[in-house]
Amino acid sequence: MSEKDEPNEPLPVMSEKKSEAWARHFAASMARSARVMVDDSTERPKVQGCTGKNGETAGDGRFSMDYAVRAPLPVADHATAVGRVREALEERGYEITGYQELQGDEPSVILEAVSRKDGFSVAVEGLPSSESLLFSVSTPCLLPPGAKQEKV
Repeated sequence: MSEKDEPNEPLPVMSEKKSEAWARHFAASMARSARVMVDDSTERPKVQGCTGKNGETAGDGRFSMDYAVRAPLPVADHATAVGRVREALEERGYEITGYQELQGDEPSVILEAVSRKDGFSVAVEGLPSSESLLFSVSTPCLLPPGAKQEKV
């Protein structure tokens, strides 16, 4: 379910296949902004049913897609690359909802953003244990094409 104030607000319509393709495309776009190439072997799409904030569910097939993929990059370059992604997201109208950069022996950087227009959220993480960036995309609750949205 959507976590919006109105639980029966019409959901966006998209197939699982299209949601995965969109998430893959958007992650690759963020990677291009960071000037890195994703490693397709690290791709992790995950479809799950939607559950409302009060535990409510519906039998209409609604789902959300969580997608993640890594791109190799030395730790020393993580902050600069994530900064480029931040600029690109802001230009696209995404709201930055979280940013943390830690220096020192174990530097890390985490960026989180959301599109208030359509509910898609994205994140980029560069962690000290990883010589890579992790790009994540999460869809809002989606309704499969042809499904009739149930009221909850």
